[in-house]
Amino acid sequence: MKKERKNVMKTIKILTIILLIVLVSMVGFFGIYKQNKNQMANIVKNYTYSMELNGARTIKLALNSENSDETKTEENYNKAKKVIEKRLKKLDVQEYNISLNKATGEMIIEVPEGSNTDTIVSNLTTVGKFEISDSETKEVLMNNDDIKSSSVLYNTTSSGTSVYLEIAFNKDGKKKLEDISKTYVKSENNTTENNTVENETEENTSTENSEEATNTENTTTDSASTTGKKITMKIDDEELMSTSFDEAITTGKIQLSVGSATSDTSTLNGYITQAQNVATVLDSGNLPVKYDLEKNQYILSDITEQDLRNIAIAVAVISVIGIVVLIAKYKTNGLLAGISFIGLLAIYALLVRYTNVTISIESICGIVVMLILDYIFTTMLLKNINKQNKEEVENVVGKATTETYVKFFNRILPICIIAIVFCFGKWVPINSFGMISFWGLVIIAIYNTIVTKNLLKIKESK
Repeated sequence: MKKERKNVMKTIKILTIILLIVLVSMVGFFGIYKQNKNQMANIVKNYTYSMELNGARTIKLALNSENSDETKTEENYNKAKKVIEKRLKKLDVQEYNISLNKATGEMIIEVPEGSNTDTIVSNLTTVGKFEISDSETKEVLMNNDDIKSSSVLYNTTSSGTSVYLEIAFNKDGKKKLEDISKTYVKSENNTTENNTVENETEENTSTENSEEATNTENTTTDSASTTGKKITMKIDDEELMSTSFDEAITTGKIQLSVGSATSDTSTLNGYITQAQNVATVLDSGNLPVKYDLEKNQYILSDITEQDLRNIAIAVAVISVIGIVVLIAKYKTNGLLAGISFIGLLAIYALLVRYTNVTISIESICGIVVMLILDYIFTTMLLKNINKQNKEEVENVVGKATTETYVKFFNRILPICIIAIVFCFGKWVPINSFGMISFWGLVIIAIYNTIVTKNLLKIKESK
């Protein structure tokens, strides 16, 4: 009876692990679908594809007719190209191509097609000229040269979430901002006068409604006149705000409210996008010449979705054949190892999605290589378990696993080094291959210790 209970418990443990593998595999291979309006949408993150697989948006920028002859120089064209490169990096565009005609200043830009491509395109033609000037004399007090960085901040209260654009200034800009905030400050005399008017309004709260409205109107008029000199902040000659300061700003930072507090997700995302666009433009600098968007065209990849499906089917068929071979050679241990292999593939698929690894032809090759390596690891492990069983040693699976890990990773050490080095490559094909290989090696090391080893250990326990 005791032996039967042990066998039942072993079976329950094995079936529980297998059930978890099945669930993970369903999510990894097919996703999780949820009702979204009138259709079912997969809430599992999609893969990020390279331009050679997903196609590219081709943008042509031509010089605006307003540019003067003095600005139409090769130096300015090269500077404009560098500014656009900074903007693409700031927008987290991993892969792009920029072709510059140094004679005409015309640029051809290719970026991957995605949900945020239109936002990326809208940032390419923005000049990004930032100015703080005197509201009356129009004298420019600060410009792009004074900016150090900009970022988007959030503040959540009971009324909703507010979005702010924070602009931080460099050493010279910080000193200028402090001097400006001391010069363009609200007048104390006018403030006192305003307080007197407000007090008079409070004392007359018992008057008739018509008189109360008149007093309020007068108070507003007086409040408007309480400020002294004002500054005007502009981006691309569009006024953001006109104000004076309550006190000197010594932090070297100013915060601008974008929209109003809201709890609506769609509205909030709109404010965030707006703030991020401005931050991107300010951080990358202003364009020395103006550009117009002359062409905005999506070009399909030569590799179709059906081609990718065929590759996936081929990998699946080869994997099944490999599992059948394991079952034929190692019986129950082979079956459990094969099931574990499927779970590894599913987790690998999810990891690639959520680590934002770009899928390219090179990274697909990397995936195939990693699956082959895991199959070799599994074969070595099963072989060592058989060997330990023949020698009738204790803790068969534990010793076999340790021996397998030492031999396997010693042999593939050069591959591990190459994968890590390639992760730092700037060229997308190299980087994607390195990242895919790196995460594949991590999965092989961790997953087999947690899942494959325990499955086989439970089965081998007496």
